[in-house]
Amino acid sequence: MIRFEILVKIHSGKRTEFLQLFDMVKTPGQMIDGRLDLELFERVNDPNNFLWVEHWKDNQLLSLYYKQDRFRAMIGAINILGQLVHKKTFSFEEESQDA
Repeated sequence: MIRFEILVKIHSGKRTEFLQLFDMVKTPGQMIDGRLDLELFERVNDPNNFLWVEHWKDNQLLSLYYKQDRFRAMIGAINILGQLVHKKTFSFEEESQDA
């Protein structure tokens, strides 16, 4: 499984638009094959700082997503609404339960 995350700092006047962007991306009609989950977290003591987290089946599907217009549009919108602080990708294996 692959975890993709971006940390963003959103301009205070653009908070509503950013949350609308996230809701739009998360709607069932916008979910993409290979994306398993999509979550958004906000720092408690630092308003308008968000961690956007996606879980993907594999790196190949995520790499294809990076090349799509919808990904570039999302990153472009984030850059207009605030600042992209970092973008990271993690790879990990799920634990198996032995009998």
